[in-house]
Amino acid sequence: MSANDLRIVTPSGRSLPTMQFVTVSGGAAISAGEPVKINTNGLKAYYVVVIADGDGADGSMYFIGITANSATHTSSADGTVDVYLHQPGTIYAAKPKTADSANTLAKVKARHWYRVVLDVTSSKFTIDSEATDAATNAVVIVGGNPDSDEFYFTVAHPVTWFDWGNR
Repeated sequence: MSANDLRIVTPSGRSLPTMQFVTVSGGAAISAGEPVKINTNGLKAYYVVVIADGDGADGSMYFIGITANSATHTSSADGTVDVYLHQPGTIYAAKPKTADSANTLAKVKARHWYRVVLDVTSSKFTIDSEATDAATNAVVIVGGNPDSDEFYFTVAHPVTWFDWGNR
C-alpha cells in the first residue's frame, strides 16, 4: 500500500495516544500513515491488519487508527506497529476516490455529514465520497479542503476499537 494516504487533521496542539500492536507474519505490509483495524478473523483477533476496500460499514471493521510507523513483520515472523489511537473527535483527511470531487467549496459542502466508506484502489487509500449515504456507514464526512482536493472525516460508532468489547 501507499504510505501516508490518510493524515490526522485534528487534534491540533496535542498528540493522540500511541499504542503498539502485533502484526501477523506473512500479512500484507503496513506503511506509516495507513489505517488499521482489529483482525476479526478466527482466533487471532489480537493482530492488527490494514483496512480493506469498502470498510467503514457497520460490522465490517473495528477501526483502531493510523499507523505511526511501518510494521516490522516478515513472511515468517510476527512483528509490531505503533498506532495513533482513534479518539472521539479525531478528524482525518483523505483524497476522494474520484479526483476533483472535493476541489470546490460547493462540492465539499454537498457531502457534509455524508456517511460513506473507505476505498482502496490501486493501492491507495481514499474516501468513497460517491458512496450512498447510509446509516450503516461510519466514515462521516465533516468538511474538506478544496485547495488540496481532500475530504475531512471522522470514524463514528459502532466501528471503532472501543466498540470491540460491546460486539
